[in-house]
Amino acid sequence: MKDSRYFPSQIKSLCFAVLLLSRFLLYSQVTAYPEPDGFQSSPEYEVMVNGKKNFVYYSPVPAAYCSFDINGPVDIVIKVRRDVKWVDVRPRSAGIHVRFKDSIIQLRLAKPQQLSIELNGSIKNPLFLFANAPDIHKPEKNDKNVIYFEAGKIHYPGVIDLKSNQTLYIEGGAVVLGVIKAKGANNIKIAGRGVIDGTYNNRFSDSLVKKSKDDTSLLRTLKGKYHRFMEFVDCSNVTIEGITLHNSTTWQIVPINCTNVHIKNIKIISDQASDDGIDIVRSKKVTIENCFIRTKDDNIVIKAHLDYPKTISVDNVLVSNCILWNALWGNAIEIGFELNAAEIKNIIFRNIDIIHVEAGAALSIHNAGSGHVKNVRFEDIRIEDARQKLFDFAIFRSVYSEDGTRDPEVRKRFYLNGAWDGVLSVPADKKDHHATYRGQISNILLKNIKVIDGLFPFSVFYGFDAQHPVKDVVIENLVVHGKKIQRLAAAKLYQENTGNILLR
Repeated sequence: MKDSRYFPSQIKSLCFAVLLLSRFLLYSQVTAYPEPDGFQSSPEYEVMVNGKKNFVYYSPVPAAYCSFDINGPVDIVIKVRRDVKWVDVRPRSAGIHVRFKDSIIQLRLAKPQQLSIELNGSIKNPLFLFANAPDIHKPEKNDKNVIYFEAGKIHYPGVIDLKSNQTLYIEGGAVVLGVIKAKGANNIKIAGRGVIDGTYNNRFSDSLVKKSKDDTSLLRTLKGKYHRFMEFVDCSNVTIEGITLHNSTTWQIVPINCTNVHIKNIKIISDQASDDGIDIVRSKKVTIENCFIRTKDDNIVIKAHLDYPKTISVDNVLVSNCILWNALWGNAIEIGFELNAAEIKNIIFRNIDIIHVEAGAALSIHNAGSGHVKNVRFEDIRIEDARQKLFDFAIFRSVYSEDGTRDPEVRKRFYLNGAWDGVLSVPADKKDHHATYRGQISNILLKNIKVIDGLFPFSVFYGFDAQHPVKDVVIENLVVHGKKIQRLAAAKLYQENTGNILLR
């Protein structure tokens, strides 16, 4: 039997070893990506994750963002080049607590998540933290069906045309300056932890990229062709996951007449005219989940236009677990304006944090077409800062309608300056004519919608006429600043040409 006098020292040694092991395990739970050589870093922020320095990207929003992988709790230290007296961490539902002093901010993350760090009560120049789960499905670089962009570099591929059964992979720490297209392709995938840069989408061409790859300032002087950032036309089985879309000048992720589309853990950061985040156009069986979107125009929008028969509809769309920040144009969640399919139906928006809506609406259906929008559910949605409208469901004529106009003189004469952008008035003697182009909005559920901070915005339900009303809308458990709204009269709701609007 061993002498008990040795036990205390053995226990101390064992405890010390366990402490060292626990620290080793803790500090092995973060993967920092290599710095992309030549890409601009943020002048405002430095980020350490479990003692590892992480590259902080600069975005012209202006904003900064930092991505890394974790597989357990991590401690983050942020150094800011300004005096800090207040820190807001959004979404509030994340429940993140911070400590700060002068220019140092400290916080802990227990799991992968996406956050906006905002300083001194301002939404200018935030820091976005993107803590990803480990990327355990990297494809083989030499696979003939894989287009692989390595970390630590800026790549200049120009226009990338994906074919059936191909995977495009962007490693964490890689930046790709290009656009992605696919037409009639099946089983395609875009993945990774890297960045695709959309700064020059509105004038891209292969020759433009080849001439200027060693001098990016030359890109500003060359002319190319307008491209949507990532466009998929008549495709099926499309997966997009993990990457960050940076500074797009055009619509960003755009499946057009596609089936079985899965978009997950995508980060979108831009502040440009017409920079819609995700545009679902005449597509079916679409899932969008765990995405962070900060755009100037609509964050997530559903449309039914372009050169297709009206029978090509939108059906079966699920958007869940996303964080949205809509700036000065558009809306956070939008169905519209261009809705010319016969039906736009079976759409669910669930468990979403809307952290800012600087103008426009938090939840909107703008039917400027002839389609019938029906069977739509908005549920478990938290709004932290909406500055104009909460709900905005309307049927009207717009500049984008089939009976609209882009003629600047006509537009100036009929432009309806009011609650909406891009809407045209209808002369009394032309009401019947324009009614033939109008659609319907019905069977809409708004459940567990909570305004948890900021203003209590007004709402609008507006039908075109008695034959084209907004009808059969149920608002169930609307909570504003912790109090349930009990009466429609207290909901700050304007109604015109509506039917069967219920508050429960």
